[in-house]
Amino acid sequence: MKLKLITANLRYDKPDPGDSNWQVRREAIAGWISQEQPDILGTQECLAHQMLDLHRRLPEYQSIGSDRQGNGRGEYCAIFYHSQRLKCLESGEFWLSETPEIPGSITPEWGNHQPRFVTWGKFITPENQPIVVWNTHLDYNSALARDLSAKVILSQLNHWPDRQSYRFLMGDFNASPQTQPRQILAQGAIAHRPWFDALADMPPEEQNSYHEFTGKAWDAVDTVYYDARCSLLSARVERSPWEGIFISDHFPVMAQVLLK
Repeated sequence: MKLKLITANLRYDKPDPGDSNWQVRREAIAGWISQEQPDILGTQECLAHQMLDLHRRLPEYQSIGSDRQGNGRGEYCAIFYHSQRLKCLESGEFWLSETPEIPGSITPEWGNHQPRFVTWGKFITPENQPIVVWNTHLDYNSALARDLSAKVILSQLNHWPDRQSYRFLMGDFNASPQTQPRQILAQGAIAHRPWFDALADMPPEEQNSYHEFTGKAWDAVDTVYYDARCSLLSARVERSPWEGIFISDHFPVMAQVLLK
């Protein structure tokens, strides 16, 4: 089966002025998603009302995931999935701290002021191929928090009881590929099952995704890691606006893989 995955930081409803305002962007985002028809869409930063806006416009998609405080009042790392192509078997979260099992937990010594976490979901394809998708958003302020969060992710992966499912990690890592957290993550779970950065073979400037609504990106902070057992069919950073409107201050990253 071919699987299309997209990660997109959709920016929280600040609100922003003009075409950057959520009331304008939500229509563009829904139109773009309807055109692209991903099987999996990992989003970052959406608040509860933004999630509701997308669900009202995308009836073919369901979503999993909580918010970073664990009380519905913060930003979500939601995973949207096409309900006619994938069935969700189970889902959950873990927090990027020394107590990952505690919702909303922070380790103050790490230097991040907001909780950071991972949303995960296990899905089954129509061909009965199991996949596990992890979606995250690392801290933007603390390099130490990003480094240690990457280690928590790999630790969780290494202790994951399911060894058979295809594994995917996506998100806004607030770190470029040459930095330590991305280098840590690029290792994958070497002892069990490696994965690859879908953008790794592209020139560095073509991996840039953060553009702050300017249309000219200068930092490669978003990507999709895919299971080494898959074949990468295509990968790109989508820089085109939707009907003249940038859907976010980040360009989405897309990867299409073949599940062998």
